Amino acid sequence: MNEPNSIVFSRCAIVRRDLVFVSAQLTELNSRGIDHTKVLRWKDGAFAHFMIDWACTAISATREPLKLLSMGIDGDIHFVQGTDKRIEKIDGPDTIGPLRDLRRIAGDYYAVGMQRQAYKRTPEGLWHSIADPIRNVGSIRSFESIDGFSDSEIYSAGMDGEIWLFNGKSWQLLESPTSVALHRVHCGEDGKVYIVGQLGAVIVGRNEKWDIIDLGELRDDLWGVHHFAERLYLASSKAVYVL
Repeated sequence: MNEPNSIVFSRCAIVRRDLVFVSAQLTELNSRGIDHTKVLRWKDGAFAHFMIDWACTAISATREPLKLLSMGIDGDIHFVQGTDKRIEKIDGPDTIGPLRDLRRIAGDYYAVGMQRQAYKRTPEGLWHSIADPIRNVGSIRSFESIDGFSDSEIYSAGMDGEIWLFNGKSWQLLESPTSVALHRVHCGEDGKVYIVGQLGAVIVGRNEKWDIIDLGELRDDLWGVHHFAERLYLASSKAVYVL
């Protein structure tokens, strides 16, 4: 159980070894029904922070020049680059459904969410839908996460085990080896795509070939995955695992 004044970490964006951004929620404000996010900056061993007036579902930080984007579920984007601080807006999520993930791929930012929403940001800070032809209507589907190797090879995954490939112009539904909800997509430095989800699901592949990695008796829902230094790291809400 969370203590009354506790803080719950949500998302993390690593810029370099000595600079990290973390989004967090304060239990006391949540108990009062106040939408917020506390964005912490860890730099050279010291913390600083600023507050945002909505709950962030994803953050993305890049270097040279340093940029930080913090995304709310209804399409609000808090943008910071040096002294340039502003709010950008994605039109659609407030009526279609909440956003889930934000990623920088090949120099551009992409956002995805419920009902297979997908948006791409222009250098001027405008966001345009790139998934209108596959937008879901009449039931519940989702893009929970997005990542890519280039602007012509982008993967997104979501409910019912769906895995989609975007070639920069059109989307293709790929054959998936599972039907459970998929939560996170990661294009690894080893040239493979890793996807994790409910009940310990771990999928690895690329293009139209996908396999399941058997975790034995582990059945925790997995929310994070990252390939680093030839090891695969998995995260549930309780632990971090290394394969």
